[in-house]
Amino acid sequence: MRRMLPLLLTLLLLPALPAYAQAQPSARVAQVDTSHYPEVTLYVSVTGPDGKPIGGLAARDFSVTEDGQPVTIGDFAGASGPVATALVIDQSGSMAENGKIDGAQEAARAFVSQMRSGDQTAVITFNSQSRTIQGFTNSQDTLLRAIDHIRPDGGTALYDSVIAGVDALKGIGGRRALLLLTDGQDCRGSLTCPDSYGSRNSLEQAIAYATQSGQPLYVVGLGDRGSDGRDGIDEAVLQRIAQETGGEYFYAPSADQLAQLYRQLSAGIQQEYALTYRSPRPFYDGTRRDIRVSVGGAPAATGGYVEQHLINVRSDPLVGLLLLLPILGALLLPALGRRRMANDQGPATNGQQPAYGDVPTHSAPAALATGATIMQPASVLVIPSDIARCQDCDAPLLRAGARFCSECGTPQPAPAVVSLRRVFCDQCGRPLRDGAQFCSHCGATVVVGGFLREGDALP
Repeated sequence: MRRMLPLLLTLLLLPALPAYAQAQPSARVAQVDTSHYPEVTLYVSVTGPDGKPIGGLAARDFSVTEDGQPVTIGDFAGASGPVATALVIDQSGSMAENGKIDGAQEAARAFVSQMRSGDQTAVITFNSQSRTIQGFTNSQDTLLRAIDHIRPDGGTALYDSVIAGVDALKGIGGRRALLLLTDGQDCRGSLTCPDSYGSRNSLEQAIAYATQSGQPLYVVGLGDRGSDGRDGIDEAVLQRIAQETGGEYFYAPSADQLAQLYRQLSAGIQQEYALTYRSPRPFYDGTRRDIRVSVGGAPAATGGYVEQHLINVRSDPLVGLLLLLPILGALLLPALGRRRMANDQGPATNGQQPAYGDVPTHSAPAALATGATIMQPASVLVIPSDIARCQDCDAPLLRAGARFCSECGTPQPAPAVVSLRRVFCDQCGRPLRDGAQFCSHCGATVVVGGFLREGDALP
């Protein structure tokens, strides 16, 4: 009997184990707000097995890591603050069928009716083009009047509507929600409508645009399921938009289910938890950061963001200029260094070499102590006894060494020249040996230079 007791207890507990596992909450990272980076705010939805939001949790119930490194939650809010929502509604011609447009309008009214005092909502419609029929406002009456004027007509530019919704929410801090409703497929490449009725942007471009802006999408597919360019929604496309932007996809077979769905979405967004922490890697490097959030031991929810400051250099000329300054400095430093070396080699006036006998401003021992090689400037001896004259008419020549007289045109003999080497060191003034290449006293390099007219005396 004692052996049977553990077995009986195990059999009694087995039915309760699945129920306990299902009771664990489910978390989802709804949005990552990096507008105050390196402060990062996560908006996390927590739901029970029935899909309803779970309230009453505290910061201690959450565990957050970024790139595997635990972080400390700073600010914590049990319900998200004001929410800015863009309602993007399909008003293509097919929405006139089966009461779809009426259901879409009723759903939008249900969402607006649950707005709180700080919430703002905008209404954007799309067919062949996207239009903002009402900008962001907290006036429910204004929004309801705009919703009443929606009329179905035209094609379906679904991908462009994604970009329009993202643009509407740009620059708004805090919780942002983009709720997209459609009953069909984009006319771009469709078999049932002209391409001119479709989007100018591709599906990939629309997803990349939303992802780069950090904007998740709630996507609602309404009506019949279709594919391959046929009528009805292409669920694979809608699911891809939702998943790749970090949002959620919902399917509504009929329009009368939309209002309840929109009420649930509104309640869920308003009851999200806001968790703020400081990034453990607060660098402006443009890299992706992976986030994991655990609640009450349940499987972790995943999320992430890309640090945007490096990417935004392309659109911020001031930041780009600041990053170019080190590059410009690296290009100019060699030229400045050569100029400084030229100045250190000896004094010059108006770009001319020092005359014979000039002494540099620094002393030889000091220069030698730094390990520099002292280069003596080339000698240029100018020893005119008088102005050169023509050998035939004795007229003054316009310049020394002229080969012809400017008055009579008589050719002039070329003066013989001999190479002159320094007899005394220009650096220290000590005598040099004949043929010496370096001064034996200070080590200065002896440079051959200058010319001496034949018959002139050595200096």
